[in-house]
Amino acid sequence: MTRRAFTDQLVVESLQLWCDNVVRIGRIHSEGGDVVAAVTQILSDNYDYDKGKVLFKPTLAFGPHTYRPTKEGALAYFIGGNPDFPNDKGFKLKPWVRVWFNKLDYVLHGDLAIAQCNVYLVSDDDSHIFVNKSFVFKICDDGRVRIVLHQSSLPFQPKVQ
Repeated sequence: MTRRAFTDQLVVESLQLWCDNVVRIGRIHSEGGDVVAAVTQILSDNYDYDKGKVLFKPTLAFGPHTYRPTKEGALAYFIGGNPDFPNDKGFKLKPWVRVWFNKLDYVLHGDLAIAQCNVYLVSDDDSHIFVNKSFVFKICDDGRVRIVLHQSSLPFQPKVQ
């Protein structure tokens, strides 16, 4: 069986889906929907936790929970409320109303795309955050694109002298 290879368009579509899902989670939460079910489904559909391995370093994670190799850890970061991850407040519940990426660069390698970009998030109270992202997307055996690496950090802010 010939595996499908990543294309330029598929990279952009994969990143746009990630951005759209951030907005979707906040909207579901704001409308009183079942955010746990929605995020669990997004993690199954868009991250390879169920059948593979994911390397995830969230933007604001630190200490013993800096990395999130489990679906439970990713869920806790996204929506909070898990006593095993007491510092997680639910980053994706803000709600973010506009999310986009730019300065995209990537390498295509068969069924993998290695990408880095800037992501901008705007909340419903007009607060903003800007983060640096790295992703590795994989076309899985079922044909779905899933994230196998997601690294996020705040941009370096040198001290002004």
